[in-house]
Amino acid sequence: MSAREVLQIADKIKELTLKGKGFALVFIADYKGHSARHEGAAMLVSEDGSSVGTVGGGSLEKFAIDKALEFIKRGSGGIIEIPATSEIGSSCGGAVTLYIKVVPPPETLVIFGAGHVGSALSKLASQLGFKVIIVDDRQEFAVKDRFPEASEVLLAKPEDAVLKIPKGDNVYVAVMYYSSDVELNILRELLKFNFRYLGVIASPVKTLKYLDVLYKEYPEDKLKALRAPMGLDIGSGEEPIDIALSIMAEIQAVRYNTSAKPLNKVPELIEQLKKKAQFA
Repeated sequence: MSAREVLQIADKIKELTLKGKGFALVFIADYKGHSARHEGAAMLVSEDGSSVGTVGGGSLEKFAIDKALEFIKRGSGGIIEIPATSEIGSSCGGAVTLYIKVVPPPETLVIFGAGHVGSALSKLASQLGFKVIIVDDRQEFAVKDRFPEASEVLLAKPEDAVLKIPKGDNVYVAVMYYSSDVELNILRELLKFNFRYLGVIASPVKTLKYLDVLYKEYPEDKLKALRAPMGLDIGSGEEPIDIALSIMAEIQAVRYNTSAKPLNKVPELIEQLKKKAQFA
């Protein structure tokens, strides 16, 4: 693979990552016989089927693109061995082994509210590998300089921003807006879509107020996906970083589908030692 191809693939990776898109990398891991491309040749395949680079063209490349799209859809890669006796192998001149690596879309955290808690949460999320998008309609708050770690800062009416943000199972949304009325409207719009996580900073009293309105517009199972007040009870203080840590802890638990229970095993292990001592 030439230096030019490496740069083209690297540029495409950067472009797709910034757009929140997944892709697959196809490599020739091994070959026997004649081949237009040799071991190490690579090609990037986007979700839409477009590609950059080449593994040899012709029927082999079409086969590789089709397989890459299958693997992108299932979310995992793999190794494919194409014998020389197959139709594809004979047409490309020999046996070829392809290695396909799937790179899923980056997990994204959208934060509605560019205040102090939003700033602290943005920094934590960025350190944990999230692509962060900030939304606020206040010009003095929605400034990139305040959120250097964020991929995007949207200065827009929240209801309009809902239409612009990504949706789906790799998107997490945290709402912490300065106005309760606007916050309710944000939730109204967000609940029209599916997200991996949707939470709002709200007291139980405010949560009840929101639910009283939303219950008339959305089914119960949809509302149960909303987390309010969001965050885990970790005894946090009242500083922005304390609140952000509580929220991030819950998001991480959802991200990795865990119970968020303590890892401590000392009491359990002591009981095991006591039972062992009884039968010693």
